Amino acid sequence: MVIAARLLLALAVEKGGLVLTPAGALKRVDVWHVFDRTEWPGYDKATTLAVNKVINEHDAYGVLFTRIVLQAAGLLRKRLGVLKASKAGKAMLAPEAAPALLAELFEAVFWKVNLQDFDNNPIDFWPQHHMGVILWSLSVTAHSWSNAGDLMEGCAIMDTLDEVPRPDLPEFAMVSRVLRPLTWLGVLESRKQKRPSGRGFDEDFRQVPLLRQLVGFEVKMKGAEAARH
Repeated sequence: MVIAARLLLALAVEKGGLVLTPAGALKRVDVWHVFDRTEWPGYDKATTLAVNKVINEHDAYGVLFTRIVLQAAGLLRKRLGVLKASKAGKAMLAPEAAPALLAELFEAVFWKVNLQDFDNNPIDFWPQHHMGVILWSLSVTAHSWSNAGDLMEGCAIMDTLDEVPRPDLPEFAMVSRVLRPLTWLGVLESRKQKRPSGRGFDEDFRQVPLLRQLVGFEVKMKGAEAARH
């Protein structure tokens, strides 16, 4: 995601701004500039190319996601249908600014963007409203490969969920609003393994050292008689 962000910022500077379509999306040529140079864990670029004759912004989810996060972080600003790099955004193009850019993206993803807007999941805002708890829980539990269901049970506050239309929706939200963005930010890694039945794949996640380098925690533990979180 840092690579995609730098590509978009550099392109905005080079062109004097990225002209948006009437629908407010990036133009295909600008989408391709980033899509062709990046890889996104959990998304198969070959499949996207196979099913789309042209790549619009909504076909390249990682590019769309990055563009919206850059706007939320104030690094790209829209004016009269054109996205321009802000002064802070231009500063992020310096080679030594990559760590600062990662920190800005990280904060914007979880605290300035409503991730529900991307996944059409009817569960309102969960579990984004307790991301601090989830991040700390991941930092102390996700040392080895674990599936999304186990990480959800161990790291999210399940009793904040109201009734949900389908039992699979909480795990879906955990992946789309927590685990997938964290892999794109480079603080988790993922792997897919074929299921024993031979049908489909299971995906596991684990943390990388960058998680604890990027985020610090001040945690006060309650007694054993209190709630886990």
